[in-house]
Amino acid sequence: MGAELVYKLIKLEIKKFKLWKHWKGVLISNVGFIAFLGMIYGLELSEENVPFENFEMVILILGSIVRATFIIYASFLIVKLVIDEYKNKTIDIMFTYPVKRKKILAAKLMIVMAFTFFTVFLSNVLIGGLFVITEAAFDILPGEIGVDEIYNNLISTFFYSLATAGISLIPLLFGMPRKSAPATIVTAIFLVCLIGNTTDSFTVFSIIAVPISLALLGLFIGYLSIRNIEKVDVR
Repeated sequence: MGAELVYKLIKLEIKKFKLWKHWKGVLISNVGFIAFLGMIYGLELSEENVPFENFEMVILILGSIVRATFIIYASFLIVKLVIDEYKNKTIDIMFTYPVKRKKILAAKLMIVMAFTFFTVFLSNVLIGGLFVITEAAFDILPGEIGVDEIYNNLISTFFYSLATAGISLIPLLFGMPRKSAPATIVTAIFLVCLIGNTTDSFTVFSIIAVPISLALLGLFIGYLSIRNIEKVDVR
């Protein structure tokens, strides 16, 4: 019954905020990702450098910009679904429902996490797939892309997408106590700067302990926000 109620609340929130319309923003972002990779390829080629040393390097760069984009995007969702609801007092209406506040907030945070996971995972798969097709047609990498390499990158992309979903809740740490939209978004930008720095074939996010630790931190912050919601004065 509890899970069914949360599911109904999620559907209600999606309908209330017309969240399906965000597919346009996601689509525009993906076009931007493709353009960014194309720009890197063109600039490096014009300087007679090898644009991408291997497929892993492409996935590394792609993963970094996709995560950065949708972590920040998720912070705007947190502002819209949670912070603004408090600031505009509209959450008072929801708190009059015969439903525990915890379940209402849990539904909102699950939307943020699900959005982050699916946008990060599907964007990586879509653009990575397009790159594989482009490579097969134009041979733009020094070596070949093996099936095992594609499979391994698919598995790692799934894992990193899950981790990013947890990380997307970290901005609540500073945004929730003060009900501050700027604090929420600035925290997300700081996170992106922290984990998004990429040099050659290395990124901080590729150290397995980093995404795991940050994801657990995000989940813990989300848990604390839900646990303490009954004590929050909405006035």
